[in-house]
Amino acid sequence: MERGGALAGFYLQLPESLLLRLGQQAQSPAAVAHHRALLAAAAPWAAADKVALVCVPSWVLAREGVADAVPPHTWLCLDSIDSVAAPVQALLRRRGVLLGVPDSPPRSQPRVDFVLLQAQASGLDTLILSAQRWSERLPGVKVVAQGLAHIEDVELALKGGAHLACGAFARSATTAARRELGSTALRVCELLNHLALDRDTAVIADAVRGDVALAYRLLRYANSPAIGPAQPVQTVDQAVLLLGRGELYRWLSVQLLSAADSRQASRALQETALARGRLLETVAQQRGESAVGAFFTLGMLSLIEPLLQVPLALALAPLRLSEAVRAALLQREGPLAGYLRLLDAMDTGVGTDIDACAAALGIADTLGALNEQAWAWAGGVV
Repeated sequence: MERGGALAGFYLQLPESLLLRLGQQAQSPAAVAHHRALLAAAAPWAAADKVALVCVPSWVLAREGVADAVPPHTWLCLDSIDSVAAPVQALLRRRGVLLGVPDSPPRSQPRVDFVLLQAQASGLDTLILSAQRWSERLPGVKVVAQGLAHIEDVELALKGGAHLACGAFARSATTAARRELGSTALRVCELLNHLALDRDTAVIADAVRGDVALAYRLLRYANSPAIGPAQPVQTVDQAVLLLGRGELYRWLSVQLLSAADSRQASRALQETALARGRLLETVAQQRGESAVGAFFTLGMLSLIEPLLQVPLALALAPLRLSEAVRAALLQREGPLAGYLRLLDAMDTGVGTDIDACAAALGIADTLGALNEQAWAWAGGVV
């Protein structure tokens, strides 16, 4: 996440279990192959103007063809920039690659474009002080904070001097305070319930017309290239008819996320929630589940507590959700719980847990591609 609250990009890394195995085969052809695959995975994000931050050991760049394979504009963190030959550094920078180092005493030579600070168990203050030291010594250096345990820590790191911060967006340091939902959120919940109760779309159109901002956003969406209407859509009734119940439900779900605008991380959380919803929806489609829209809702609502900053049970109360969705969200129980366990495992980044959850859903071979597609879709929506 960047200081403005938007999702800036991704920190890509090999699974910890794989790194342990590679550590026993230092500088082997297998290790080179895995690092090259990691660099290749960064290419789509770097090409899409997203930050694609990858950590590789410096010795990898000395292997034949590896430096040439680093995607343009990648953020490349090296364990020792001194070990990389000057011509290789020059080659990478000509391609727009930024070179960075892990936390260490700041120095001006060799040139460093960014520093990757790792959150420590001792507290966030150490990271913030380190960020300040680097910024004072090298005013142009980009400071990236990594491994933050909660969304609040991400926001604090950015306020404390980091330019980018990444961590567990789905976790909060404290239980959200009990407070009322905002008027916009309540209105959207009411509209979602109309759809859940299978009420006539004319009722929904009437309700949307009662909110000028909502009506404007609906017309803007109905006329967008994503929908591609043959003729301009000029009325709310036309928009509701064109979208249909399924797409209208998805649009309202996005509006519920947009009701959360009171915290720094709101935009990044919205994009993450949409990606989670899209991922579960496509996984459900691949598994042949019925009513895949419910899986989009499940993934999206898994981040609703930090977004709206109210307890999860309170946020769900105005919505007419199935018992299966409620049980999965509130207790991680029932037939849908496995989908949320997959998201939980992806949040922690523990490769063995991710593999086990993906295998249980029968998507071990396709999870990576589905996840990439989900993030690409979410980035185009926010």
